[in-house]
Amino acid sequence: MDYNSLVSAKHHARYALMTMYFFSGFVFATLFSRLPAIQQIYSFDYAHLGLPQLCMSVGSLLCMPVCANLANKYGSNRLTMMGYMVAFVFVLLPIMPSQYLLFPVCMAYGVFASLFDIAINGNSILVERAYKRSILAKFHAIYYVGTCVGALTAIVFISFKLDASIHFSVASTLVVCELCFLRPFLMRETPKKEVVAKGFHFLFPKGLLLYIAFIALFSRVIEGVVSSWSTQYMNQVVTLPENFAPVGLAVYAAFMALGRFMGDMVRARYHEPFILMICSLVAMAGLGLMISSTSFPLSVLGLLVTGLGMSCLVPVIYSLSGTQPDVSPGTGIAMVNTISGTGFLFGPFLVGMIANAFDLRMSFFYVLMLGVGMSCLSFFFWRIKGKPTSKRV
Repeated sequence: MDYNSLVSAKHHARYALMTMYFFSGFVFATLFSRLPAIQQIYSFDYAHLGLPQLCMSVGSLLCMPVCANLANKYGSNRLTMMGYMVAFVFVLLPIMPSQYLLFPVCMAYGVFASLFDIAINGNSILVERAYKRSILAKFHAIYYVGTCVGALTAIVFISFKLDASIHFSVASTLVVCELCFLRPFLMRETPKKEVVAKGFHFLFPKGLLLYIAFIALFSRVIEGVVSSWSTQYMNQVVTLPENFAPVGLAVYAAFMALGRFMGDMVRARYHEPFILMICSLVAMAGLGLMISSTSFPLSVLGLLVTGLGMSCLVPVIYSLSGTQPDVSPGTGIAMVNTISGTGFLFGPFLVGMIANAFDLRMSFFYVLMLGVGMSCLSFFFWRIKGKPTSKRV
């Protein structure tokens, strides 16, 4: 293959992956924008509404031990075939005859969505190597662009009183079409014959990594709750009509994307412990603003500020995890994930339990307290590191 063909191949792979990230965010927004409809279809209270999310998280965690072996055996480009399974299972979510049949379907959705996520992230690393520069943050920003567009699209579907089953079917059809068209453009890799060593290894972080792990845990809970419950919050607490309630998720996702696009520029100028502290404070302020009033302008402004604050946390956390002394980058990230991986597992479900016992607004006070804890840990971490704020100093 000549030079021009190689350049063309990496460009095609990049744009194919950007589209896949976009539709991943689009499907996510479709699901959680229609959460009020799911609640009505299965007659859920708040506590039971958290169970499908819990099942998805359990499915995701259950497949983790085999993900590395599957990626090594088949390669990330072949593993993206799991996207077809995601599209198939997604259609089933609003049409199951019983809530008890819904739960295993949600678990299966979590398994396939996690495998597809690992596949596109793995292929993104191949593309990043081909470009010889950091572009992974841009892919994750595109995911939130898709989330924003998905939430806005949901407003249109709900306004025209189209059933959730029709909405989900359209989203799934779009996913299948883009996979059929774009998968041939992904970077190809030679699958490894050897597999990852078997056995369970519990990697518990120590020292500064423990600070980073709990900051990551709080950030994952906050991100999971705001993403999955913001539409319900706007509908039930702010009392927006169902067709307008996804606007909160759209605003949050838009500013998550904006922050991710600007993330590399910010990291080039400021030290990461300082960024971590400022982003945590901004996210905490956004959550406080969101629940300070039930008025539409303040709630949306709060989601805007929260999205901007949360946007750079994950890239900074992974960067710090992989650059700590005495541990390899992969081990550092794995140690942090040992703690933070439980965030998506119990976060949204616990919010449903609190909302059922009190109310939905009270459950977001719990999320605000996590924001306070995250800000305190980030401040202590910045003080311990003792670095200046700007890299230009």
